[in-house]
This record gives sequence, C-alpha cells and structure tokens, in this order.
Amino acid sequence: MNRSSPVGMMLQYAFGRGPSRAGSSSGPASPANSDITCDLSPQMLALAAPARAWWEAGRPEGWSLEQHLAAPTAGCSACVLEQALAEAVACLERQGV
Repeated sequence: MNRSSPVGMMLQYAFGRGPSRAGSSSGPASPANSDITCDLSPQMLALAAPARAWWEAGRPEGWSLEQHLAAPTAGCSACVLEQALAEAVACLERQGV
C-alpha cells in the first residue's frame, strides 16, 4: 500500500506503521490509543467525511452507533483493507473527529 496516499495515511494514523516490509513477524498493528489527540491535516479531514459516510452506509439495519463502534467491521466484506478502513473510521469516530 502506498503510505503517502490519503487512505494509507489514514490507516497509518489509526493503526501505526505496522510490520515492516522486510518481514517483521511482530503481528498486526494495534489500534491507536483513544487518548491520542487528533492533529489531522485538511487532507485527512477531507478523507474522513466520505470514509465515515461509507462506514455508516454499511451499518447493519437496526444497529445503533454504539453497536457499530463495538463491532466496526460489521457490514464489511472479507477484504482486509476494507476492514482496516472500517476500524480506522471507528477510531476517528470514538475520538470525535
């Protein structure tokens, strides 16, 4: 993934750098702490709005926001990148961005 793209930057912000391409086997990157203050660029904020709309459109029928935040990948396909984006959007939503 191109980490300098807006989506790559959003995922990197939410999940950290993750394993290096050199083959680090430290496991998946862990979600960002909810204590982290958001210092997002205008590009990231512009990306956050349509990403949030996409995530909300995938919310299972009848689910509240709290239920969706507890299981942010509900409604996603099995695609790892789609699930990572859902996790990133939920992280931003929890932080009030």
